[in-house]
Parts: sequence; C-alpha cells; structure tokens
Amino acid sequence: MKLFTEHTEKQGVSYTEHLIFAVSIAGRLFSSAGIFLLHGIFPFIDIRKELDLEATRDYLNEQNEWIEGMKDNRPVVLSV
Repeated sequence: MKLFTEHTEKQGVSYTEHLIFAVSIAGRLFSSAGIFLLHGIFPFIDIRKELDLEATRDYLNEQNEWIEGMKDNRPVVLSV
C-alpha cells in the first residue's frame, strides 16, 4: 500500500487529487499532440489558441505551481 501513498504524501495531496491532476495533464498533452499531428498532416487545420504551444506551456506552469503550492501548504507533522 505504501507504494501508492508514499509519493502522494510527499506531494501533500490525496491519491484522488493526484489522479485527477495527472489525468488532467495527460488529457491536455494528448489534446495538444493530437491537434498538432492533424495540423502536420492537414496544414489547413488551424491550431486553436487554447491548444497552441504557449497556452500549453502556461497551463503546465499553472498546474506545476498548484502542485508545488500543495507541498507548501500541507500541515506540519511533528515527530515524537
């Protein structure tokens, strides 16, 4: 069981929060990759502004700030 909780505890999030976070990142990258693949094959297909490289970079930075903030805001555990 520790295999599933060690990383999430270090991040300061629950397993469910971590799952939602990772799936949202994967979904965003999958969407961007898909539209870039289509654009490569069919250059007349425009890449929507919210899926272009700059928007994807900004999204990843925002998500990284969120997960880093979770580490900073977790309760302090005192060892006895």
